[in-house]
Amino acid sequence: MELLERDTALATLSEAWEAAGRGEGRAVFVTGEPGIGKTSLVGRFVRDLDPAARALVGTSDDLSIPRPFGPIRDLVGCVSPALEQALSSGAAPHEVQTLLIAELEQPPQPTVLVLEDVHWADNATLDLITVLGRRIASLPALLVLTFRGGEAPRGHPLYTTLGSIRADDSVVIELEALSMSAVASLAGDCADTVWAAAGGNPLYVTELLACRDADEPPPSVANAVLGRASRLDASSRRLVELVSVVPNRVRIPLLDAVMPDWAAAAEEPERRQLLEVDTAHVHFRHELARNAIRSSIPIAGRRRLHAEILDVLLAANADPADVVHHAEAAGADEVVADFALVAARRAASLESNREAYSHYRRAADFVERLPPGEQAALLEELATAAYVSNRLESGFSAMKRAIEIHRDLEDAAAIGRCTRVMSRFHWYAGDGAAARKRAREAVAILEPLGESPELARAYSELSQLAMLSDDLECTLVWGERALELAVRLGDESTRAHALVNLGAARFQIGEPVGGPLVEAHAIADAAGDRHEATRALVNLSYSLLCKARPLESRRYAEQALAYADEHEVHTLASYLRTILAWLNLREGEWDDAERATKGEIERGVTVPELLAKTVLAELAVRRGDPDAPERLAELTVQADRANELQRLMPALELTAEWALTNEERLPVERFAELVERIRSDGLCGDGAMRIVAWAAVAGIECEFDRAMAPPYAAMRRRDWSAAADAFGEVGWDYDRALMLSLLDDEESLLESIEIARRLGAEPLARRVARRLRDLGVRVPLGPRQATRANPAGLTARQLQVLNLLLDGLTNAEIAERLVVSPRTAEHHVAAVLTKLGAPTRREAAQRASELRLNA
Repeated sequence: MELLERDTALATLSEAWEAAGRGEGRAVFVTGEPGIGKTSLVGRFVRDLDPAARALVGTSDDLSIPRPFGPIRDLVGCVSPALEQALSSGAAPHEVQTLLIAELEQPPQPTVLVLEDVHWADNATLDLITVLGRRIASLPALLVLTFRGGEAPRGHPLYTTLGSIRADDSVVIELEALSMSAVASLAGDCADTVWAAAGGNPLYVTELLACRDADEPPPSVANAVLGRASRLDASSRRLVELVSVVPNRVRIPLLDAVMPDWAAAAEEPERRQLLEVDTAHVHFRHELARNAIRSSIPIAGRRRLHAEILDVLLAANADPADVVHHAEAAGADEVVADFALVAARRAASLESNREAYSHYRRAADFVERLPPGEQAALLEELATAAYVSNRLESGFSAMKRAIEIHRDLEDAAAIGRCTRVMSRFHWYAGDGAAARKRAREAVAILEPLGESPELARAYSELSQLAMLSDDLECTLVWGERALELAVRLGDESTRAHALVNLGAARFQIGEPVGGPLVEAHAIADAAGDRHEATRALVNLSYSLLCKARPLESRRYAEQALAYADEHEVHTLASYLRTILAWLNLREGEWDDAERATKGEIERGVTVPELLAKTVLAELAVRRGDPDAPERLAELTVQADRANELQRLMPALELTAEWALTNEERLPVERFAELVERIRSDGLCGDGAMRIVAWAAVAGIECEFDRAMAPPYAAMRRRDWSAAADAFGEVGWDYDRALMLSLLDDEESLLESIEIARRLGAEPLARRVARRLRDLGVRVPLGPRQATRANPAGLTARQLQVLNLLLDGLTNAEIAERLVVSPRTAEHHVAAVLTKLGAPTRREAAQRASELRLNA
């Protein structure tokens, strides 16, 4: 059938192909509802390429649990022997990624790589797409991804994958339904009837037209397909039913074994446009048609067909994911029991974590068939898969069962190991007290058994938990024990983990930037521990933010994010993007901060969620959003559950800030409680420092042994003017205005209200207005709404940048003046030029004059 109303989409693909030919690779996302023509569009584009062009096409399977690297395995026979060998031997994901990138660099150039239906892709495939997408701009390749957005719910890793590809390197083609005129060109006199039934969906239009001779049009695609299938002979009907029970498509060798005479039987289904046959597969024209046929087969008949396929797969030593899928559908529990664990371990080794978890769950249904030791091993593996797949409830349950079995076997070392892992689960779930309790239990179990890598790791995790709780003395004690034992045992992973904990503690105590944490990063990187190498820089950036040193914090956050993106440390990358959003908020870029933070929450990564909620609560409190009390209450509950000062501190700060700006009582009792905890437990981390500073606002004095960052040292002395100056020096204008609002002189309060109004901080502006009236000072009129919402839509910070730009400052000078990084200044300037519609600074000045935006 003719491809209608797709010229623009084909032109977009052609432009991306031409860019790839210049060595400027592109990613194209083709999306739309089922039947909208994604495959038809991409197929037409590939067919129209020069015959010498190289196209690689793979399709994700709608298996109950997808195969790791499913669509990449479709490339076997079209790629290098090295890549084929890596795929067949179960090579590590990074090896497959490296080999595929090398494949795309081979002549003839450019290469188009089409991966269809990636909403069904496994984790290993999505990770590969992420790696490829981040490098696509430097490759002579076009990456085309097709997917149905409606098949991927919120939090699906597909969105993280797509979001990791730069907007400048990608383009989205969202296919629309056919117009009435397009349908009329195909349907002629019955166009109105077809349009009313099909609504412009190309697949449905095609199916209805195939039934043109029927007395009445079928009410659905399923009816149209079944009507044509009913006219097939017995052999053709058997083939159609056989193909329907295999997700997406059937490999020809499989058909040769199950139904040797399939080729003759395929002629009629091909003629009736039910099946399509290519050199490697037989498949339905669309998944909707396959499902229609499959659903029409009685359950017993389906089981029989699956059993026939299963026999062939077992004889061919096929992929365990395929075996499990058909064994389950055939009711072959013994085969599921034998192969689910094999499939789970294979998926886990390839980092297809969601798929591994699903297979482990199936294997656990048959756990009683295994000897006790193997039962415990399976349950531990299930718990780990649940943890990395963010299914903690299942992880806790499996690990508890494993501990019970180890206890029956009197295996103390295994009990200690599982207890340590349970500590990590509790921390990940936000339960700090339970995490620390389990960690101490693990050490108590393991120490009597003598030195071991597991004991070293338990020491190091106690050190980490102490560091997160601001107990720096315990951090150093446990960290040194862990480091000493790890070095003695040659355990590089635990050595790196301990060094990061020790570095974080020493930096908080007072060692200089560029000291122990930078060294820990280098050591972890050399050891190949990418997570710990990233964590070192994360801790450094976060500690600098807590010390009100935003320029340095941003520098290390950006360095860490580049490293995390390069090495696919996804969870910490999300955490870092949230830190950068928080820095933007503090610098007055409220809209950017909100957009970025909500984007991270949409990704569904759990670890940074509490930090993201902190950022959004701070923004809501400062803007005076109607939902600010609810956000603050939720944040407080979660922070209390985590029970770490680094989490308690921002929640309590915001509670005090809300009280100040809304004429409510300060949380004096809560400050007193935490100050006593700091005194009695000897806590001295960054969280303790800031709680001590804010306690002074509530009228509570507390000695603090270590040096404090300038703004917080001034707050502890109740020197609000010095605190305001210190915040102002680092570019945190709101914090400056809040400190000024604590003073009683007219000049300070007038500056405070001006800042609050410029930022849109209505609660703070109201507080200062009340204070001015109490002093008998006339409250100045605020700026008119038209001035606040200026014609170009510039934010307060962008107006600052515009005025500096008009003064002739370079980007570097603007960065220095605003106390931001040069990269951030470049972003600000670019945003100003874009909003003004001005390609040059000269034209920006002219446009600003026209809009009367000059200072």
